[in-house]
Amino acid sequence: MKANILDRIAATKRAEVEALKQIMPLETLSELAHAVRRPPLSLKDSVRSRETAVIAEHKRRSPSKGEISPMSQVAEIAETYAVNGAAGMSVLTDTAYFGGSLADLALARRTAPWLPLLRKEFIVDEYQLYEARVYGADAVLLIAAMLDADSLGRLNDTAHAIGLQTLVELHSEKELEKLPSDADLVGVNNRDLTTFSTDISVASGLIGRIPADTVKIAESGIRNPSDLRRLKDAGFDGFLIGEALMSAPEPGIALQEFLAAGL
Repeated sequence: MKANILDRIAATKRAEVEALKQIMPLETLSELAHAVRRPPLSLKDSVRSRETAVIAEHKRRSPSKGEISPMSQVAEIAETYAVNGAAGMSVLTDTAYFGGSLADLALARRTAPWLPLLRKEFIVDEYQLYEARVYGADAVLLIAAMLDADSLGRLNDTAHAIGLQTLVELHSEKELEKLPSDADLVGVNNRDLTTFSTDISVASGLIGRIPADTVKIAESGIRNPSDLRRLKDAGFDGFLIGEALMSAPEPGIALQEFLAAGL
């Protein structure tokens, strides 16, 4: 049976992490992460403080769409998102499948020091959490579909121990069983990560099963302002948007249009 996309990505990540540990051992990276003095920003509070909260994403390409904005400059995009009202910025750091890097994360941090940054990555090992803290992230994505309940819980705990917030991503009702009770934000991904197909009704159908006091983020497949309005009416607090912004001629103007739809 042919492996699905998520399985291939997970295998790539595990191989990458093991190679990196040969260059910089886990213990050394952990010490560096614990030595970071910059107080992390709160993505959760930033989302809660806005009438309409968009976590705007930097994405050059994806397995489903191919090239989106291959020549985009992360510093320029970070500044654009910051001045146009983003609640936070999601920075894809996967190189093999999405064309991102940890250097992108560091550059976004230097460019917009007041903007909460989410490391958007396929996290399978605590090593990646320490990397996130060292390179300037305030929060990390944890994907329930990639992790068993014990692993998800351990990664969530480790992230919190080094000052990172967690956005735990779900796609199905069954994945709710894995959800740590102290996840800072809960995302519902409209994209099936085994096929990369999207269906915006996934988020609307799952939101009623998420604890009421949770900060809820709708992810993927939000193509236009009317999609955002529909999801906001369903009860979502924030919206992670990438392709619709990165493929727009003027990402800042596109961001303003999405924000206006939620008013």
